[in-house]
Amino acid sequence: MIATRWSHRLLGLVSTMILARLLMPEDFGLVATVVATVAIMDGFFDFGFDLALIRDQNAGRPEFDAVWTLRFLKALLFGGLLMASAPWIADYANAPEVVNISLVMGLGIAFKGLENIGVVVFQKELQFDRLFRFRLFPRLLGVATTIGLALWLRSYWAIVLGSLSRYVFEVLFSYWMSDYRPRFRISGMAKLWHFSRWILVNNVSRQLFNAADRFTLAGLVSKRDLGYYTVSADVASTVTVDLMGPAGSALVPGYAKLQDEPARLRSAFLISTAVFVALITPASVGVWSLAPELTAVLLGDKWLAAAPIIGLFALVWLFYAVAENLGKFMTMSGLQDKAALIGLCRTVLFLALFYPLFQWGGISAPIILKLGLSALEMVVLFAYCSHRLDLPLAALPAMLWRPAMAAGIMALALAYLPLPAQIPTLAALIVKSALGATVYAGVSLALWLLSGRPAGLEATLSTLLLRRRSAPSALS
Repeated sequence: MIATRWSHRLLGLVSTMILARLLMPEDFGLVATVVATVAIMDGFFDFGFDLALIRDQNAGRPEFDAVWTLRFLKALLFGGLLMASAPWIADYANAPEVVNISLVMGLGIAFKGLENIGVVVFQKELQFDRLFRFRLFPRLLGVATTIGLALWLRSYWAIVLGSLSRYVFEVLFSYWMSDYRPRFRISGMAKLWHFSRWILVNNVSRQLFNAADRFTLAGLVSKRDLGYYTVSADVASTVTVDLMGPAGSALVPGYAKLQDEPARLRSAFLISTAVFVALITPASVGVWSLAPELTAVLLGDKWLAAAPIIGLFALVWLFYAVAENLGKFMTMSGLQDKAALIGLCRTVLFLALFYPLFQWGGISAPIILKLGLSALEMVVLFAYCSHRLDLPLAALPAMLWRPAMAAGIMALALAYLPLPAQIPTLAALIVKSALGATVYAGVSLALWLLSGRPAGLEATLSTLLLRRRSAPSALS
C-alpha cells in the first residue's frame, strides 16, 4: 500500500513540479475553487460503503452489487449538483471561468460512478500487488495527459481535462483488472446504511475540515494567494501524510480480521501505531525545516512566498495523519460513532474560529488553528482506543517521545548546519536531507537502545534484519 501511494503521489509531485513552471499561480487558484467545492460535497456523498464490504467478512454478490448501485447513483447526483451550482460558485469566487470548469469536473465525477466495485476485493483480501497496478497505471496515463495538455494549452484547462482523463482511465482499468461484473441492485441497502451512517458523518466533517478554508478563501484573497495556499497544502501533504497514510489503509482489513482476537488486536495496534508515528514524524518535521529549499526545487522561484505556508502545513499533516490512523482503527473495531462525533466537534470548532482568526492573523492563522485542533483530536481518539484495548493512557507518550526528541534534534542540526553561501539550492536540499535522515536514524537508534528496545519501528527493522541474516544458514 505504501508503494502504491508513493508511486501515485510521486507522479503527482512530478506533475506539480512541471505544471508549476508551465502555468501561473492564478491558474491553480481558479481550479482550486472548484476542487475545494468538490471536496466539501464529497464529504456529503462519501458513505464509506467500501469499508462496509471490507469489514463484513461474509459479503457476497448481493452486497457488492448494492454498493456499486449506490456508488453509481451517488456519482450521478454528485456530478449533477456540481454542474447546477456552477454559476453560484463562479459568482462567489468572482471568476466566470469557474462555470465551465465545474461542468467538466461534474461530468467526470458522474462517469467515475461506473467504476467496477470488484476492485475492492484487492484490499479486502490483501491483494496489494493488484491494487498497486490498478492505482498506478491510470495515474501514470493521467499525469502524461495533463503534462501534454499543459505544454499545448498553457492554461488551467490542462489541469481540468487531465483530471477528466484520469477518471476515464480509472473506470476502464477497473474492468480490465477485475473480472467481476456488477449488476444494478437496490435490496440490502438498509444493512449498508446501518454501518455507513456514522462513516458519512465522519467524512462530512473531515472534508469540511480539509476544504472549507480553501473555498472560503476564494472569496477573501486574490487568486494568486489562493494558489499559494492550495499548492502549499498539497505539496506538504504529498511528502508527508500521502506517503505514510497508506500504511493505515493497509491495516484496515487486518484490523477487521482481528476483531475477535483481543490480544493480537492490541499487539497489532501498538506496533503499527508506533511504526507509523516513527515514520511520519521525521517526514513532517523535515519538510518544515527544509521548506525554502523544497519550494525552490519543486515549484520554482516564483513560488518562494509559499515556503512558510508549506512548513506550517507539514506540521498540520503530522497530527492529522496520526488521528486518521486512529480513526480507521476505531471504525474497524466498532467505535465509528465515537470517531465521527469527535471529528464533527473538531470541524465545528474550526468553522467557528476560522474567520475571526483569519481577520486577526491573516492566511497563516487558520493553518495554526488546524494544527492545534488536529493535535487535540489525536489525543482524544487515542484515549478511546486505549479504553477499547485496555491500555494505559501513558502508552501515547511512550510512542511519541522518542520520535519527537529525535526529530527535534534533527531540526536543530539542519538549522545550524554551516553551508557555503553560494551552494546551489538543489545541492543544499540533498545535503540537508541526507544529514537529517542520518541524525534522525542515529538518535532514534540510541534512544531505542537506552529505553530497553521497546516495540516499534526499530524493533521491527531489527527483527527483519535478523531474519534475513539467518535465512542462508537455515537453508544450509
